[in-house]
Amino acid sequence: MIEATALATPWQVRFRSGTHEGVADTCKDGVGGAAGLRPHELLEAALASCMTITARQALAELGAPDAEVSVRVHVDRAPSVTRFRYELILDPAHEHHRPVIMGRLATSPVRTTLSNLLVFEAV
Repeated sequence: MIEATALATPWQVRFRSGTHEGVADTCKDGVGGAAGLRPHELLEAALASCMTITARQALAELGAPDAEVSVRVHVDRAPSVTRFRYELILDPAHEHHRPVIMGRLATSPVRTTLSNLLVFEAV
């Protein structure tokens, strides 16, 4: 569970889960700042982080535990659809593993969660 608390600086919040914490921020109508990730960037970070972990796990299973790998994610918010675009950046020496890794990214936990029907409930 994440708890977010408004800070004194306009549009800035501190979020935490247990002992881990961070700051999110945004700028609207010239007010606010850039002290942390914007909320939509947190969504991108969650998906990119999960996909990178998934890719690293796949590479370890394929015998390449130290291969360099990263994933870039961009969320495109249109009025009728939200599109997550992602790019796998893979060590050229392990490019032959791309099809397997792409298959694993398609079923990564956060992608699976975001692909399900979303329901929002106040408690």
